[in-house]
Amino acid sequence: MSKISVIVNDLRSGLGAIRLRSDVKKVSLTFSRKSDNAGARYFLRENMPRIQYNNPSILFEVKKVKEAGVAPELTVEFANNDIKTIPCSRIQSSEICKQFLTVTTEGSS
Repeated sequence: MSKISVIVNDLRSGLGAIRLRSDVKKVSLTFSRKSDNAGARYFLRENMPRIQYNNPSILFEVKKVKEAGVAPELTVEFANNDIKTIPCSRIQSSEICKQFLTVTTEGSS
């Protein structure tokens, strides 16, 4: 199997490789580079690429803040301008992803 095939296969499988509700408009991840935000950093590296690959029509935004003390959070904006925020402080990336998928795959609006 070629290296590209392995990468594409990884994007198509695993936690986060799912189509989200059609009314999800934007996903934003905010965290500080200087604080202990390992869960948010790992979510960015491990889960977000799968989510982006499987949902090309959704806008994804990452804000890496230089100041320490910024609480990490994942924000989901829907087409009806409803906003859901998932706090990511001291949570593992897999749990962040599970909470995100619960918010973005339950019942369509």
